[in-house]
Amino acid sequence: MGSGRDALNLNAWVASLRRRVLDDLVAGRPPSEGDYDEEVLKEGRAKGSPLMGAVTFEPTLVRMEFIFSDALSSATVLTVASVPPERIVFLPVPEWVIETIWQGEVSGSHHFESDARRLLEAFAAEIEPGANAKWFEPQPARRRE
Repeated sequence: MGSGRDALNLNAWVASLRRRVLDDLVAGRPPSEGDYDEEVLKEGRAKGSPLMGAVTFEPTLVRMEFIFSDALSSATVLTVASVPPERIVFLPVPEWVIETIWQGEVSGSHHFESDARRLLEAFAAEIEPGANAKWFEPQPARRRE
């Protein structure tokens, strides 16, 4: 995936992949892409058609959940794990973004050029593998002030 106009973004790639896997499952086929547990799939199929569940990200893996349920037992969740075409990064909200309480607006902020360059460098450093890994760990709840 390059930086050209036709490059697929992560959300579009995941949506397309989820749709293909869901189509496979609804048609009674095993997922055509990704790794999954055959026993969980067998258990789920006995309950009927699946619904899409959550998606979770890791730097080198996307996990998609498909939920099978019936009225007689608890739901069965089939997880299908796929390797993305490139490393996934989390982009945190940069420190220069200001959220105002009034109607939830988000805007930029004014800085001296030297400080702006420092902020951009710090933000760019966040996508490096070591620095970005922390964003895939559970995050503590943050209080809005």
